[in-house]
Amino acid sequence: MAKLFKKLTIFTLCFSMLFSLTACGTDVEKVYQSYIKSLIAINYMGATEDYIKASGATQEEADNLYQANVEYLADNIITYYGITITDAPELREDYIELARLIYSKCNYSVSKARRDGSVYLVDVIIYPMNLFVQTSEQVSAYVDNFNQGVKDGVYNDYTLSQYETEFSKGMVEILSDGALNMTYGEPVTITVEIVEEGDTYCISDRDFMRIDAAMITSAVEPPETTETTEE
Repeated sequence: MAKLFKKLTIFTLCFSMLFSLTACGTDVEKVYQSYIKSLIAINYMGATEDYIKASGATQEEADNLYQANVEYLADNIITYYGITITDAPELREDYIELARLIYSKCNYSVSKARRDGSVYLVDVIIYPMNLFVQTSEQVSAYVDNFNQGVKDGVYNDYTLSQYETEFSKGMVEILSDGALNMTYGEPVTITVEIVEEGDTYCISDRDFMRIDAAMITSAVEPPETTETTEE
């Protein structure tokens, strides 16, 4: 029995290790703003130059950081929609490319750091991506149509690999089209604290997770669980 769709769960993205960086220059407010910008840019846009300059990481380390985040999103999408690619593992590459496309549509801005008592705070204004909300009706209709095709015997002569590929390709097409026409929710302001320790600084994993959680809207009303039996 092949499950084509399962109940959607809260979408959780990857958060990455944060580097402690050496403070420099006289305009600390701008330095901290640039740090947050570079941190977001490397994780979601794959922009390595400023991150390498700020952190001292190598090109390989920066590339690996972005790749790990992209792959984590890809695997979460596969899990999120209950997609099976066991017999066609090469399909994972489709979701990695989809993840790159989604992240390229991130919409945010970073304000200059401000001092609040003994700490510096930075406001990150995020417009959450509505991809999974805006495509939910299309996805539900696609699943229903695919299931009807199963009932009608359309896929009786398919191998498991062909069957998984057929379903997966349709899902990727819907989500890719949605990403290319991305809509956004109302802006959310995430205020993060710069953690200073001697001549180094960073933000906490918790604060990065708050930024991460705001990037993509995940509150989708789940369709009914659908199961199909291969003939």
